[in-house]
Amino acid sequence: MTMQRFSARLGRIDEDFLIPRLTGASTYDRLSGYFTSSVLHLLREPFSTVGHIRMVCNSDLNPADVAVAKIAEEQQRRQWHASRPEQQLLHAPPEMRERLRLLHAALLSGQVEIRVLPDEAFGFMHGKAGVITNGTKTSFMGSVNDTANAWSRNYELLWEDASPEGVAWVQAEFDALWHHPLAVPLARAVIDDLKRLAGRHSLTLQEWRDLLGNRLEGGGYDLPEVMAPLIEAPLYTKEMGLWPHQKAFIHQTVLAHSGPFQHARLLLADQVGLGKTLQLAVSAEIIALQGDKPVLIAVPKTLLSQWQGEMWELLRVPSARWDTESKGWIDERGRITRGFVNCPRRIALVSSNWLSFLGDSDHEVFKRKYDLVILDEAHRARKSGKGRQRKPNNLYRAIQRLAHQSRSVLLATATPVQLDLIEAHDLLEILSEEAPEVLGGPFSHWNLRTAEGLELAVGREAAPTEFIEQWAWYRSPVAQSRDAHGRLDPELLDIRRSLGLRDGEYQATSDGYNRLNPIEERNLRRDFAQWIRDGNPYIQRIVMRTRKALEEQGQLERIEVNLQGDRADEAVPVDPEVTRAYEIAEEVCDTLGKQYNLTGFAKTALLRRISSSLEAGYISVSRLLQGETAIPDEETDEDEDQLTPENAGVVRNQLEELHWMLSRVRGHDPKIRLAIDLLSGASHATRGQPDWLQDGCILFSQYLDTARTVAEQLSRHFRTTRVGLYTNEQQSGYYENGLFTGCDRQVLKEQVRDGTLTLLVGTDAASEGLNLQRLSNLINIDLPWNPTRLEQRKGRIQRIGQKHSTVRIYNMRYRGSIEDRVHQRLSERFGDIAALFGLIPQVLEDHWVELAKAEAKRVKVLLDHVGEAEKTALLHPFERVHQQIPDLAYWDECTAVLQHAEAISHLEQGWNFKAER
Repeated sequence: MTMQRFSARLGRIDEDFLIPRLTGASTYDRLSGYFTSSVLHLLREPFSTVGHIRMVCNSDLNPADVAVAKIAEEQQRRQWHASRPEQQLLHAPPEMRERLRLLHAALLSGQVEIRVLPDEAFGFMHGKAGVITNGTKTSFMGSVNDTANAWSRNYELLWEDASPEGVAWVQAEFDALWHHPLAVPLARAVIDDLKRLAGRHSLTLQEWRDLLGNRLEGGGYDLPEVMAPLIEAPLYTKEMGLWPHQKAFIHQTVLAHSGPFQHARLLLADQVGLGKTLQLAVSAEIIALQGDKPVLIAVPKTLLSQWQGEMWELLRVPSARWDTESKGWIDERGRITRGFVNCPRRIALVSSNWLSFLGDSDHEVFKRKYDLVILDEAHRARKSGKGRQRKPNNLYRAIQRLAHQSRSVLLATATPVQLDLIEAHDLLEILSEEAPEVLGGPFSHWNLRTAEGLELAVGREAAPTEFIEQWAWYRSPVAQSRDAHGRLDPELLDIRRSLGLRDGEYQATSDGYNRLNPIEERNLRRDFAQWIRDGNPYIQRIVMRTRKALEEQGQLERIEVNLQGDRADEAVPVDPEVTRAYEIAEEVCDTLGKQYNLTGFAKTALLRRISSSLEAGYISVSRLLQGETAIPDEETDEDEDQLTPENAGVVRNQLEELHWMLSRVRGHDPKIRLAIDLLSGASHATRGQPDWLQDGCILFSQYLDTARTVAEQLSRHFRTTRVGLYTNEQQSGYYENGLFTGCDRQVLKEQVRDGTLTLLVGTDAASEGLNLQRLSNLINIDLPWNPTRLEQRKGRIQRIGQKHSTVRIYNMRYRGSIEDRVHQRLSERFGDIAALFGLIPQVLEDHWVELAKAEAKRVKVLLDHVGEAEKTALLHPFERVHQQIPDLAYWDECTAVLQHAEAISHLEQGWNFKAER
């Protein structure tokens, strides 16, 4: 008989047909269903006895992505995790884990091969068929889906056809799909996850604490258990996970927090765009789960919601942020709890500006004990003046007080040195509060001879050759025998033993060198020059990595940037009416500045808005004429002063003229015209390159009014293209044919990921926490006054997973605008503005007015300072050691999973719940 028919009504199809045919078969080719369930169903078949299995299954892959292997892999990985495979296996019998291990091995060896075909190739691949070779060939087809229930419980029909023509027909169908140009191999990430699932086990919070604690106490330093709270969080199931350098910082922090000194004191100074926020947030989560005291995170006001949102969306970590207006805590779900002492979450976020305002006050925030305090944008905490008379600002004093109350302290800034190397010492002084091992005792050379120590550390001064002088620098703090990642240095171990120092002791006596044997003294002399350069306290505490170095080591993919619009002759030309409007705005700003002694930001509020877009300028003037502030509060940085209606009253006539002038030109903004030309591929704009819409584009502005106008105008021009608007939680959405529909920001993220949204306009709310590697082009509609934000914007597309080796960026500025003049002055001074912009010390943003107004003496002083910073901060001496990243790739194979309910329960305990235990 060449034809047989099987019905579930008459018996189980798996027992009557599938298992007998497959057992001992040499080959098995099958057309299957959806790839996630198909892969897992293999576990229920006798696949291990089959010589070679090939499977084609379908998925929601975007056909446009198949040509780019890494995008196709990433899409598969997300679909795999979206199917919650761990839940499907939760109640599986014990032998299923062994079968998972066998399947993993079979996929690695090639015994089992799987290819995934987008369902758009033929619609949903509903046909189920296969060819089995077991001595002879046979084929089958029917209604049986690839699930356990389909083969064993559902009512299904299956026809077996062993005739040569029947086998040939099914084989031809299989071969056509197997070799289809859109078929891609099963992603390696999915294969690797099978191994993780085979060993997956859940832990209670106490079990996790014990496991991690025992590992640390036992001298183990690999710490894969750090991943237990993360491995099934959205960070891994929806995003790309942690980069190697991010794991390295978290590893260092956890080791230090639980190490000999029982606290971590580090300054994270990675180059902008390398994900500082995520490193700090994960560190906060791990330390909060390890301990029972609060964790306090201080960030700029404009980043409070972003931090809270990213912790919840990526890590599923609940937190509360302090809202100064309502005098209440707002949790991750938007619920308000009144009263500072009633913080409802273990992890609390506060504005660094609010801390600065508190200064030396007797506030409750300074009375708590913390497991961890974090300060983001730590360069805002600084001293001024010279020598020992340097005076700390309010934020510096506040964070120093908090450091006194906290077990661990993490500071973060991309520019730890802005204008003077002494600023590095200032920040380490904060870290040394209650932690003398940071800079040594009060009489250490690093504290008493600060300037000389800095010169030695950066190599400007030759290391001393006299041993007594070397010893004075070396003895306090004495290096520990293990480095930041737990690696043992035998020579250091011997030296510490000779000195009689136990783990956690940091200082030898002034004559302690007498306890060294001749070999140890000789080695110390020999290695001192290297130690003073690579082992000094600054190197030990400042963790600084650059994209270039990480790319060179293969830790990050190399992605080149094709920067356009940056040459002096590429400023956007404007009509005479726009020039006149700008002149009026400058007159208004000058008048207000002189009459009210306004600071740079308030004095230039109108100029900055008009420099962004004509529409933003028009709306600002309208607001002033209607008795409102020039810039909405939610768009004002915490250290900006506002231009108020009271100020504006003295120049009302000029404002009315400016309003009339802008009303005539705002509908024909040259920046928007240029953006349309770039996106549509006009040759004069793209210089013969492909259009900027083809590979997806993000357009950035610092102001919502500009972003909204740009998005609407692009939508009216590109009528068949949806244009996303990514800004604050309340006003994000998309435009179609000029009409706006609000939606959650997560929806926009998902649409960018799956390729259905290729044109996005964002404010700087989108410059962090948003991964846009699917988009290959970026247009800066305006240039932010904080230069590092340009780097943050660039970091949205210049990141792991970017499908192109080169991304294009266009920087726009109106010809003759204040940005254009600052740009020209910096270009004249430094030449390659492309290399410098974004690394300019942020304190310069306070002085852009002087730069633009050509106040010659002030400009020279400032630019000379930048020249000095270029030698030190921009080519930073503190970055050398930390570019070497330990291999922690095995972390992603972590089989332990912290029970989500237990983690949430612990993190949702407020400050009044055993907070001081």
